Amino acid sequence: MTRRQRQTAAAVAGVVVATTAFWIHGRAAGHPAGQVREVTVVGDQFAFSPARVEVQKDDLVQIKFSSKDIAHSFTIDAPYRISKRAGPGQTVVFEFRADETGRFRFYCNLTQDDRCRQMAGELVVR
Repeated sequence: MTRRQRQTAAAVAGVVVATTAFWIHGRAAGHPAGQVREVTVVGDQFAFSPARVEVQKDDLVQIKFSSKDIAHSFTIDAPYRISKRAGPGQTVVFEFRADETGRFRFYCNLTQDDRCRQMAGELVVR
């Protein structure tokens, strides 16, 4: 093995060790990858059910959003910036990483009926 090959091998080994140490430290410091949280949310009669969704920080949240009566949307502004629309009788599935703690309002942003603007719920990320 030439000197250059030994230097390259040593550099690669150093990167592997550093990456492994960083990953182990992150796990030990309480930074888990989170769990998959499957949540079904239904829009019907100008209300969300459930109106409150609670998850843990770093969970992968999978929302199955459906509308029973007319088209509705599931919208969360910053930091998640989600807006999904489901037509009557339709289901939309989407996911996001809950990487910001706090309370976030979700609502219907459609304007076909004034009562749509009153549809609201809360995402709680602990």
